[in-house]
Amino acid sequence: MLQNVEYVKDDSFSNLEEQVSYGKLEKTLDKPVMQITSNVEKVPIPVTRTAEDVPYWLSDCLHDAQNMIIEYHQEKPDDKSFIDCVKFFANKTFSVKIQNNGNASGDINLIGDLPSQPSYKIYIHDVLGRDTRDNRRMVTIVLVHQLLHAIHPSRMHDSVNEHNGINRMEHEIANRASYHDALLNLESLHQSGQVNRCQV
Repeated sequence: MLQNVEYVKDDSFSNLEEQVSYGKLEKTLDKPVMQITSNVEKVPIPVTRTAEDVPYWLSDCLHDAQNMIIEYHQEKPDDKSFIDCVKFFANKTFSVKIQNNGNASGDINLIGDLPSQPSYKIYIHDVLGRDTRDNRRMVTIVLVHQLLHAIHPSRMHDSVNEHNGINRMEHEIANRASYHDALLNLESLHQSGQVNRCQV
């Protein structure tokens, strides 16, 4: 491109600036120049992410966990008013937060004497609080586990009386959804003592 550019004198740019300067342009116009003002208030965007921003990615993990259950879990919810997990999730509300106390990788508030509990709070251990790929995958599996507790509040962790336990259902869903790496990473956290297993 530079080979095709002809030589340009330095003073040609200064002449051009004088011709198009704001003062000169305003004088050459027959109509007055209209000033456009904006009422939009500038909102500062934080550069670093704080704990208050965390739920945005936790909600992504919750959505993924629900979709995995809908796709790979065939059992009906214990609550007889719901014929499948799609209806169950559509009529319940879930909130997810990073917990600042407790040792389990995840926890859910199950109200034992309320068979049709309308809302659930799920807490994720703060060792998984950073937004990384591995943490997202582990959090998604922790959420699958806690959502299974909500769907089947009568089930134990281990299989009993020909009913699959929560742990077995969680592993089946994770493996079918190709999340076995998250299962292994969670197992490593459990064995290292950084987090304990769910106590629900």
